[in-house]
Amino acid sequence: MVGVEFESSGSLIKGYFFPAGGDKAIATVLFLQGFPGVEGDELICQRLAQKNVNVLTFNYRGTFGSEGHFSFSNAVADIGATLQFLQKSQLQKRYAIDPDKIVLGGWSFGSGIVLAGAARFPKVKKIFCLSGRDFGKEAQRIAEDPDYAKVVANNLAAIRAPAGPIRYQDDLQSDLVENEAKFNSQRLASRLKERDLLLVGSWDDEVSAIEDHILPLYRLLKEHNAKVSIKAFQDDHEFSKCKDTLVDTIIGWLSD
Repeated sequence: MVGVEFESSGSLIKGYFFPAGGDKAIATVLFLQGFPGVEGDELICQRLAQKNVNVLTFNYRGTFGSEGHFSFSNAVADIGATLQFLQKSQLQKRYAIDPDKIVLGGWSFGSGIVLAGAARFPKVKKIFCLSGRDFGKEAQRIAEDPDYAKVVANNLAAIRAPAGPIRYQDDLQSDLVENEAKFNSQRLASRLKERDLLLVGSWDDEVSAIEDHILPLYRLLKEHNAKVSIKAFQDDHEFSKCKDTLVDTIIGWLSD
């Protein structure tokens, strides 16, 4: 793992690059972490690198050592800054990065942000989502249920700086609610129909139920005749029992 830094809208972002283990990488994955993320290997980054895939992950703006303030909109914008960072010729030469084989992937929170980012950055043709999250549903529930909105606010406050690793402004929830259409995966389906997508979930996921967050998107993508694959494991939100099989699934899809 190699520490990297780049800017997103004037804020310094801390990232972590996992070079592919072989001579020539199968692909380079920009992997978006869960929330709030970690400093380093998130879920499967190292495992993918061991299977000859370059992986770049980062701490969202306003989290851990990354400067600025966290928001849903800023997290999507951070994708653009990271994609630009991957275009640096020195980086591409050093790690054999093929600019035509850059893939967007994400887990949990990151999977919801990945879909919004993929709609915004159409040059990325392959996208995978693990334990997918539809933030359109989250935005609607916050807007319609004041008690739930309070629970979310309290959970966020518990990890807010200085006690926690997240720095955000007081309009964090309103950013999501007011931009619901940009984060609603079902509304985004028509804009993703020309891509190659892999959706992976777990039947025992108590955070992102397949029936609520993954299957509806899969059905809509199929209606649009998109190239989409779906895989479900008998596991939990973190794929605790099947990370190696999960990685093999991703590698098989990348190699297709």
